Amino acid sequence: MTINMNIREFITKLQNLPEDKKKIILWAIVVFVALILCFIWFKISVVRFARIEESMKKTDIPLVNSNLDNFNTEENK
Repeated sequence: MTINMNIREFITKLQNLPEDKKKIILWAIVVFVALILCFIWFKISVVRFARIEESMKKTDIPLVNSNLDNFNTEENK
């Protein structure tokens, strides 16, 4: 029961804060959660791109190298 009472006391303290401090706390939490989600998204994306690369190697799909300096056709001459 002490944890439940501590949470209630904490919420009561938050409710009694001035509006400016409430907004600062809210935005700090939003930024913190956004950073965590971005970090997780980045890690998951790296893993998924690695899987795509592995599957491309397994299927023998040729990778396209775009070197425009050496791209000469009859129209460009």
